[in-house]
Amino acid sequence: MLKKIVIWVIVLAVVVGGGMGYWSFRQKVMAMMRQGGPMGGMDGPMPLPVAQCIRQDVDELLEFTGTTEAVEAVEIRARVEGFLKGIHFADGAMVEKDQLLFTIEPEAFIARRDEAAAMVASGKSELERTQFDYERLQKAIASGSVSQQDLTRAQSAYNKAAASLSAYEAMLTRATLDLSYTEIRSPIRGRIGRRLVDVGNLVGAEGKTVLAAVMRTSPLYVSFYAGEHLLQGDLPARLRGEQGLEPLRFSVVPANGKPLGETGTLNFIDNAVDPKTGTVLIRGELPNTDETLLPGMFVRVQVPVGLRQNAVLIPEKIIQTDLGGKYVLVVGEDNILQRRDIKLGASRGTLRVVAEGLDGSETILAGGFTMARPGMPITPVPEGAHPQRP
Repeated sequence: MLKKIVIWVIVLAVVVGGGMGYWSFRQKVMAMMRQGGPMGGMDGPMPLPVAQCIRQDVDELLEFTGTTEAVEAVEIRARVEGFLKGIHFADGAMVEKDQLLFTIEPEAFIARRDEAAAMVASGKSELERTQFDYERLQKAIASGSVSQQDLTRAQSAYNKAAASLSAYEAMLTRATLDLSYTEIRSPIRGRIGRRLVDVGNLVGAEGKTVLAAVMRTSPLYVSFYAGEHLLQGDLPARLRGEQGLEPLRFSVVPANGKPLGETGTLNFIDNAVDPKTGTVLIRGELPNTDETLLPGMFVRVQVPVGLRQNAVLIPEKIIQTDLGGKYVLVVGEDNILQRRDIKLGASRGTLRVVAEGLDGSETILAGGFTMARPGMPITPVPEGAHPQRP
């Protein structure tokens, strides 16, 4: 028993000693990092990657957060009651206008149509008979062989037969229309979603059952809200597409950050500003040729409104954020890091325009952000290069 206690005491001492050693080592490392002392076998300040600003002419852009929506969207519904007999598409497929999508059992509707057709035939026969009687009595009334009352009865029978025939023809029209509703076709060309009802289910019993939805996704609408302060000059007229004015183009950047390779045209501005937000709805149409975007997506909308000459651009990945806003660490005199607050402009792929805060001559920290802080001396290493050991 005593031997086991001694063994456990030794193990505990080793663990505690190791932990204290690691804590002491970590504190020394942190102190060296704060003082810019030697690290990892290197003398002098810590080597960290840096990058240069890029200067070039870029389009001046207005950026907005927008949403995509289908140019046309249709819910496919059952317009008559019956059991679903067939489904004639694959979920998510592209369907053409008038393509057959669903079939409802047609037998009962065929019977109603045939019954209505028989009633029409009977009505036509009755109308011909009453017309013949009426015309015969019209000729006989001149000779005084029939009374005026007989003629009146014949005319009434003829009118009644004509009214009955009209009712039978209306029934036939309705029965034929209901029969056509047993074949449900796509009203537009677009991409259909998943089927919402399977074969064998009763549809149309309680309201018009939704069976699926078809959306036209090429082209695609892109909508966003802009502040009323932007509605200056001929912008509203250009958004309305008034004759003689060049329409405004726009591009979109999806959530993956990769701009699409095509542009759209802004062609609609709402007729009122929302008094609660001071913004107005603007909408454009994007070709979306490859159907990269789907309705309901959030995108970044970029609208070029001019040319910004000699703009400053930096890689998006080196921009840092804290409670004070956006900033970068600039390599200052004696290679000491300095905080520089910046205001950002539009994105250009992996680059970002800097609207304020940099003049383009700066060297900026491009990595090691968890170790670096303002006032710390470093050894600048061009991004992608390897530090040289002494």
